Formats: sequence, structure tokens, C-alpha cells
Amino acid sequence: MKYDSLGKTGISVSSIGIGAWQLGGPLILDGVHDGHPDPGKANVIKLIKDLGDLGVNFIDTAEQYSHGESERRVGEAIKTDRDDWVISTKFGHKVGEGNKRHIDTSPQSIMPALEDSLRRLQTDYIDIYHYHTIPDIDYLDESAEILQKAKDQGKIRALGISTTKVSIVEELIKRDMLDVVQFVSSILSPAEEMQKLITENKLGGISRGVMAGGCLSGRYFHSQLECKEGDRRSWGDEDYSRFQVFEDLIPQGMTMAQLACRFILDQDASHTIILGAKNLRDYKVAIEAVEMGSLSSELKNNLRQTSRELGFI
Repeated sequence: MKYDSLGKTGISVSSIGIGAWQLGGPLILDGVHDGHPDPGKANVIKLIKDLGDLGVNFIDTAEQYSHGESERRVGEAIKTDRDDWVISTKFGHKVGEGNKRHIDTSPQSIMPALEDSLRRLQTDYIDIYHYHTIPDIDYLDESAEILQKAKDQGKIRALGISTTKVSIVEELIKRDMLDVVQFVSSILSPAEEMQKLITENKLGGISRGVMAGGCLSGRYFHSQLECKEGDRRSWGDEDYSRFQVFEDLIPQGMTMAQLACRFILDQDASHTIILGAKNLRDYKVAIEAVEMGSLSSELKNNLRQTSRELGFI
């Protein structure tokens, strides 16, 4: 495993991190199922511990995921070696009554949400505390004071936001209330403007969506993705087989999933990649990509060109 510093935070993270959305069990939000079966609490705890033994030290969760169950399982898994882990969690977007989406980034909501996450995670500090949605600009100054106080108290080490919006990142930078950005980046959508902003301002960069919702995993190049009724992934009419065109670009000895990871690992602003895998095998495939050499400029250009031909970038 390799490690990198999250910008100027001084926090060192493994190149591959754990995305814990799917590890808490099903999430039903506004009547829509997220499509993830429950892997089981014992299996999740074992997976996290096994990945820790392989050198993974970064894990990302949120108060919303499985209505807090994801945080509970993460906390249970790492409580005996908490200081060996970097925990990232999020606030402002949760499951409300009747499984309805509840968004609240008001200043008065911050500390109760933080204390609830600390309790579920069985810890007294969170390494990276992210806005999980676009905050209300009108209340940012007051929110900044509250978040800074939590930092001063040692309850938060770094502030972040999970977003694809460059404009809100610029706004938070202006107010000196941003250390880390979690953003979507893949071969299909390299997020070059966001990367530039992260690098220029020496922020930490956490990449997600590397497999583009399964399009780049290679798993559905020759088989159909089957979704349960109500599964949010069934909303679109994506033909996953059309991404077979990438097969001709996969270097010898590498899988499509590893190519997708390696493309993002080569980005200066991607200090860690969080994956949504549910088993050790898929994580091991990604970890192997860390040790593989950087992709050639020619291959990267060919991947970008193929993405453009598919209607992306």
C-alpha cells in the first residue's frame, strides 16, 4: 500500500480507501431502494479489519448511510485501533421521518449532528467532517465559527465537502473553511476543473465514482445488470455493454477495474480513492493497481478520446 498526504492537512491516507455506504445495509430514501443488500454486521466488521491488515487506513461514511447504521458498524470495527484509522463522515443530509430526505445545514444543526456521529462511531474525534450537501450561503459565516470551535476542541481535524460543484468549493475556500474535497472522478468524467482547484489551493482530494456506477468495472461488458424494482439504478436506460470499447485499451496483465483505478491514481488531486466494494476480493484487485506503474500519456489520451466518442468528458 502507498500513502499520500491530504493536501496541507498533514493527514496521511492510503491510496485505496473504504466507501461504507453499502456496508450499513439497505438505504430507502424517498421511497427508493439503493439496491444494496445487507452484507451483515459481522461480515462488515471482518472486511474492515482485513483491509486494515492490508494497509488500508481510510474509511468514508455518513450519518445518512443506512440511517446511521454504517457509522455504527465502522465504529465497532475500528474501536480497538482507532488511531490507526482516518475517518471521514458527513452531515447535513440524513434520513428523516418516513424515510424522507431531510436536508439541514443550518448552524444550529451542526453540533447535534457531530455529537451523534461521534457517538455512533465510538470516538471522540473525526478526521474529516464533510458537508454532505450544498450549504446555505447566508449562514456560512456563523457555521464557520461553529466548525472552527469544534476544530479547536479537537473534535474535528479537517473540514470538507462532498460535491461536484466547483462554485461552492470556491466559496468555501474564500471563507477559509475548507481543507478537503470529496469529488466524482473517472475515465468518463475526470473532473479537471475541480482537480485544478484542489491542487492550486493545496487541498486534500478524495475521489469517488471511479467505476462510474459499474460502467467501468468490466463486470457488465458482456452481462446485463439486474436491478430490483425500485432500485435507483433502474431509473436510467444505460446500456453497459457499450463500454466494451475500453477492452481494446486494457494493458496486458491489468483488468478493466484496475485500469479505471490507475487512471485516477495518476491524478495529482486524487490522494485517495474510495471504493464501494462489498468484498475483500474486489478491494485486493484495486490495491494491486496501486503497485502498477503509471499509465502512459498515449494510453491516457486514448482513454479520453474513447470517452468523448461515448459522449462523455
